Amino acid sequence: MNISRINEDIIEQIRKGSEKAFSELFSTYYSYLNAVALCYLIDKEAGAEIVDDVFINIWNKRDTLSYPIHYYLVRSVQNGCLNYIRAQRVQQNVLDEHKEQMLAFQENYIQSTPVPLQYVEMRQTEEEVRLAVNQLPSKCKAVFEEYFYAGKSVDVIADNMGLTVSTVRVQLKNATDRLKQTLKHLLLFFIC
Repeated sequence: MNISRINEDIIEQIRKGSEKAFSELFSTYYSYLNAVALCYLIDKEAGAEIVDDVFINIWNKRDTLSYPIHYYLVRSVQNGCLNYIRAQRVQQNVLDEHKEQMLAFQENYIQSTPVPLQYVEMRQTEEEVRLAVNQLPSKCKAVFEEYFYAGKSVDVIADNMGLTVSTVRVQLKNATDRLKQTLKHLLLFFIC
């Protein structure tokens, strides 16, 4: 790079719209400014694009151009690189935020929605429990269903069935003991 070729006359010619003078400025500084960009960026193409933008900006604002131009060019490339880095960081933060939200959504969806195999297993387990309940003696079965399926209290069941509270408790205990024995392979734990 021979920056001594770029003098005040060249800058004056660029201000007047000389494409030849602009081409001289471009060919003198292009490689150097790309090297400056690579000091800030890993992406060679992004650096070249920033340098191109600097030259486009110079041409578009050529009537305000002043000499010396070296530090202006270097500072313009540095600022372009820093703006690029900031934009990338903001974009990455947005992507990270969306990624976190998407992962949380997927995790919630997976946990709340049974997969087909889980659904089949759940239906089979429910069916086995239902069959075991149906095998209980009629009074045990009625007390068990009222308590566990209908969610009624021991007192309400006793009133509705004309039994004492202690009889209802004994029937519940008998029902759960029989079901524990029948369904022990399912590893269900009943709490009474």
